[in-house]
Amino acid sequence: MKSLKAVYLSLTLALGLTTAPAIAQERLQIGVVVPTLAAQFWNNYADFITTGAEELGIDVTILNADNKPDQMVKALEDLVAQDVDGIIFTPYWATAARGLTLAKDADIPVNLTDSYADFPPQDARFPNYLAFVGPSDEDAGYQMANALFQAIEVDADGKKVIGVVNGTAGTSVAIDRRKGLERALNEHPEVVVAGEVDGNFVRDTSQTVFESLYQGNPEIKGVWAANGGTATGVMAALNSAGKTAGKDVFVVAMDLNPENIEAVKNGSLLFDIGGHWLQGGFALVTLYDAINGHAVPVEKSNIKLDLLPLTQDLVPQFEADFPGGVPAYDFRAHSQVYNPEAEAAVFEMKYSN
Repeated sequence: MKSLKAVYLSLTLALGLTTAPAIAQERLQIGVVVPTLAAQFWNNYADFITTGAEELGIDVTILNADNKPDQMVKALEDLVAQDVDGIIFTPYWATAARGLTLAKDADIPVNLTDSYADFPPQDARFPNYLAFVGPSDEDAGYQMANALFQAIEVDADGKKVIGVVNGTAGTSVAIDRRKGLERALNEHPEVVVAGEVDGNFVRDTSQTVFESLYQGNPEIKGVWAANGGTATGVMAALNSAGKTAGKDVFVVAMDLNPENIEAVKNGSLLFDIGGHWLQGGFALVTLYDAINGHAVPVEKSNIKLDLLPLTQDLVPQFEADFPGGVPAYDFRAHSQVYNPEAEAAVFEMKYSN
């Protein structure tokens, strides 16, 4: 019984009994479901969770929903059937309530990441929903838009014409990033949106839909791309059209994927912002601590991450501060099981200078 293990650990720690370390070392089984491993972002997310699991002594199972709503639910059903100790998943396609219900019926605690549910953590309906960790998407979308608008020169009509490639329709991630773009558009009446398409947050789809959009609107001088894979597809489409990203058409993105960092470095990508693939590792530490008796305070259960912007002039500083694009992170130092004085398991990526 999962709750019994957590209660027993907290009691032994409180009483100072020598059996506590043995319980703490018992390997937990944590299941993780990601929307798609066709995107570099989710591979980074999964890799960081795997690193954390190794450091904390957790057995982790990572399942791929393959961009399919029914596969997301099937993966959650499989994890419940395996009787895992905890679950972390990203509730694309309005799967939050379904997944949390499955877990609640099996007495399994859950952390959600990246995409918001319609209700907060630890409400009466889903007390097993312990915490949310995700990016400040609207602010990121706003920063992306402002960088794009500033780079484009007005045309003969005094306008700046852009195209928009959104993410997966209906997800809070796509909706909130688009809200940030809309806020910037309201502040810049000189910017005209020639058209919008849905790239589903992946490269191949984004390339295909943008090829059609650009063919019909060759006056586009800038593209607001909803994430890193989307931007990569847009740049490939521009190349196929005989255009140069960063020269003929400016592109902005979000995620800080390795290929996009390289694109910022060589000037193909104007602006990127991200680091939120770390959210999976943060959620893992929080869930691990909660299962081991360190409850998540309700006032700290809804965590929004401020993200790190990147432009070409910042690349040397980025490479100096984050070799290989990965910040230093000691999972045990951020876990209250190993460090009772540890604060929240999250941190913001910031430049040292």
